[in-house]
Amino acid sequence: MYLSSRFIFRSLMKYFVSLLVLTLILSLGFIFIYQNSFPVSADDTLRNFVINQGEGLNAISTRLQNNGFIRNKYIFLLKTYQLKVNNNLQAGLFRLSSSMSTEDIVKKLSTGGSYDFWLKIIPGQRVEEITSKFTFGSELEGYLFPDSYLIPDYYTQEDVTSLIKQNFDEKIINLNINQTNLSHIITLASLLEREAKTKTDKQMVAGIINNRLKIGMALQIDAAVQYARDSKNHPAKYWLQLTKTDLKLVSPFNTYINTGLPPSPICNPGLDSIYAAQNPALSDYLYYISGKDGKMHYAKTLTDHNSNIAKYLK
Repeated sequence: MYLSSRFIFRSLMKYFVSLLVLTLILSLGFIFIYQNSFPVSADDTLRNFVINQGEGLNAISTRLQNNGFIRNKYIFLLKTYQLKVNNNLQAGLFRLSSSMSTEDIVKKLSTGGSYDFWLKIIPGQRVEEITSKFTFGSELEGYLFPDSYLIPDYYTQEDVTSLIKQNFDEKIINLNINQTNLSHIITLASLLEREAKTKTDKQMVAGIINNRLKIGMALQIDAAVQYARDSKNHPAKYWLQLTKTDLKLVSPFNTYINTGLPPSPICNPGLDSIYAAQNPALSDYLYYISGKDGKMHYAKTLTDHNSNIAKYLK
């Protein structure tokens, strides 16, 4: 009887200790959640926060914390699940302040931001192809970096151009491109964007173009002639195949009758094309084609090139 009572007593003590520990853990957790749900500061200055289309919840929470809008990203994530809006955060421009609670921010981000429109620039587009309520001048050809841009409803033409330029400049800095060589790189990259699909093929074509430039050989790039033709006619659809008459077009962009690079870019190249222009592959090739098999085929001699044409294009 004594042993039984002692066993019961010990069991009760273990139970109460476990309960005490659990209560302590839950209390600390509650305190942590409670404290980190408070606003970061009393500063009620409204600042812009943009959620991009397709941006994930984790990336959004990380940026909110890094920009000083919330104390803890994990509390933000927890709140989105508690409020059942974890799949409902909206893309757009939001005006937030550090004086807002985490819950207020969650509710704000799940009701939809204010923006006029998304401007999407696709790699290989020329300025006339960019759908926008703003009109971009031909002098910006090649320098409108392809990306999706959230354009606030109060932005002017200058604001939009500045936004795109800032993005372009950041990419150029990351690639360590010298400003004195920038025009050459972007012009070459614009050719690569229209001539090849993969990053590896673009590097190969960049090397071939450089090989031709070194020996004064005409580049014979169809896309450059297409650009020249379409700049005169401004058709409903750009980049259509060339005719024999097109190849005789008198223009500095006609790389069949002129040597060297075109005088300026022919489209707006993406990051892979700019990288390839900066980092061309070294080879002895002088010719290339894009075959009907979806692959690029290279040749060192005209004989081999004609053989590739017969094999992969006919």
